[in-house]
Formats: sequence, structure tokens, C-alpha cells
Amino acid sequence: MKVAITGGNGHIGNAVIEELIRRNYSIKALVHSKSNFLESRNIETVKGSLHDKNSLLELMKDCDYLIHCAAVISINGDQNQLVQKINIEGLENVLKAAKKSNLKRIIHLSSIHAYDHLPMNEKMNETRNFVSDSAYSYDKSKRDGQLIARKYFEEGLPIIVVNPTAVFGPPNYAKCKQNSAFISMSKRGVPFVFKGGYNWVDVRDVANSICNALTRGKLGESYILGGSYCTLKDLSRTVAKVSNKRIPCFEVPIGLVKTFLPIIGAYYKVRKQDPSLTKQSIEILEFGNRFIESEKAKKDLGHNPRPIDETMKDLLSWHHKNH
Repeated sequence: MKVAITGGNGHIGNAVIEELIRRNYSIKALVHSKSNFLESRNIETVKGSLHDKNSLLELMKDCDYLIHCAAVISINGDQNQLVQKINIEGLENVLKAAKKSNLKRIIHLSSIHAYDHLPMNEKMNETRNFVSDSAYSYDKSKRDGQLIARKYFEEGLPIIVVNPTAVFGPPNYAKCKQNSAFISMSKRGVPFVFKGGYNWVDVRDVANSICNALTRGKLGESYILGGSYCTLKDLSRTVAKVSNKRIPCFEVPIGLVKTFLPIIGAYYKVRKQDPSLTKQSIEILEFGNRFIESEKAKKDLGHNPRPIDETMKDLLSWHHKNH
């Protein structure tokens, strides 16, 4: 069986490819440019983009399945309209090409951000309403992408949608922001956190469930792939525990952090870097739902999230071995 994949160079894409290799699938990946990760694993590649229809058709040619991981993640609005261009227009192009290809199943990677997290103290599952038009650009793009997937399912495409929560853990070739924060924390580089938290899940467990969805799960359905809720303070304690060292990390009021946002933004602008702390990223952690359920994915896809301690220990160990 052969699997086509977009976004194979991303954090989740890397983990999915490693899981597919473990399961002895053949893989064909869409790439923009040279990729050491893909080359080191002898993955067949097609050079192109989500806006190059010929490359999309070439990607899917002779493949049985498609896993669509490619997306732009943003915690700072839609700079240069890339969120719209990749997450919505790009997805539409992918599914148009899929209609012309003979695929058995398509897995579309959405996000928990497609759903409204409020009220945050009530149970949240796949029946929760989507975010409204007043939501952030990224959240709306994931909502709209899911609606596009539903439209194509109704037109006959065999699609399953998955909605991971906050993903972290090894492998970390893509240097995802969550992993970088925890690695920095382990080196005492994060002196404070603020009150807030989220539902965290191991990238390997997400990859496992995505690969299970190639042969399991109900077409046309969406599945939340979550782990467990953990506050930033508790995460700092977990880092200290698995590192076996004392890591001072104080909890400061959110209001104080928000007051300093203009200074933080200016600092990153001078350094010509994307900010890792924005109004959007703070609100994600401030209003993250505490009761996200993955019961449907556990039942249909065999989703089996491991404890956060285990993921954190494996992440720091992976970083130590690879740096």
C-alpha cells in the first residue's frame, strides 16, 4: 500500500512518516525544496506546492491513501494572507486533485482550534460548535477547512478529519515551538509562566491514530486526538521532575504579561523573528478547555495517549542525543 503525504517536513508529518515506515507502507511526499529528513529515509518525493495542480496529481498517482498534513500555523493573525492561501485555498486544490485520483481514503489534519473552547469548564467533544467569525484567522481557517472537507465528502470523496490538541514530543527535527519552550525550560531559560494551560498530546500518539485512520474509523467523521489538560506551572514541574533537577519557574499574573506584550513584540521585530508570545497565544492558554474528550477516537481509531511525564522525558532525551 502506498501513501501520499503533504506537510511531511512538519512536526506531525515527520512523526507520521516514521510511523508509516514502521508499518511498511510505501510513501510519496510533496516537497518545496531539499529535505534531509526525507532523503535520509529514502522517501520518494514530488517537487511542487499546494498551488501546483500538476504536482498534486503526480503526488497522488498510483497511491492508495492521502494524508494531508500541510498547513500554516499562526499565533499572530494572517500575515501575508498565508493562512488563507495554504489552509483554505491549498486544501481545496488538494481535494480537487484527489477527486481525479483513485484514492481509497483521505485523512485531513484539522485542529482542535476549529471548535469553540468556551465554555471552558464544560465537556468538549466533536459535537461542540465551530468557532465564530470573530475568532482568530488560524482558528477560522481550520473551521473552514473542515467545512470544505465535509463538502467534498458529500460529493463522494472518502475523507476522515482528525483534530489534534496541543502536540509535543519527539521526533523534533522540525523544531516545533512547544518543544523548544520545554527544552528551554529544562535549561532554566524560562524564569516564569502565567496562569493557564491546555490539553497536550504526544506527537507519536497522534501519528499512530492518523495511520490507524487509513483503515479504521468512519468516513465523513471527525476525531479529536487529545491527551490530558495540564497547566503551564504543572508542565514546569514535570520538566523539573524528568530532568531530575531544580528548575525555578514562577507563576505571574496574565495581566502583567499582557502589559509587556508591546515590548515583547518590538523585541522580536528588531530581531526579525516571529514572536512566540502574542495576545493570541496567551488567550489560547488562558481559555483552553479543561475537559476535551477523545472517547470517539479511542473507540474508533484506537487512540491511546501516553502520560505527559513519559512524553517530556522522551523529548528531553531525544534532544540530548541529537544535539
